[in-house]
Amino acid sequence: MIETLFIVMLVITVLFFILTVIWQSLALGVVDTILWLVLAISVYYYEIPYTAIQSDNTIVTGVHVIETLYPYSWLFIVMMFITMIYTFVDIIFPMLQGRFSRMM
Repeated sequence: MIETLFIVMLVITVLFFILTVIWQSLALGVVDTILWLVLAISVYYYEIPYTAIQSDNTIVTGVHVIETLYPYSWLFIVMMFITMIYTFVDIIFPMLQGRFSRMM
């Protein structure tokens, strides 16, 4: 269940990034920056539940913890910085100069 939520959150974050670029939306840019940071933090401690049947027909459940995915955290942090720089340079700075492409 947790890995499914992680994958769904990754897909939503990529979708928000694409919509931020297409719509030039300040709100989606800020939310997307935060979501990239949440993904970078959540990859440090990744749990995968499992169920096993032993030889005496007893069912054992548990959680397998993966703590070696921290290199993926750097990818998410780089995407967070790219989104933040895009939001500042292409959306916020023109608004501060009085040039509004769209009010969104």
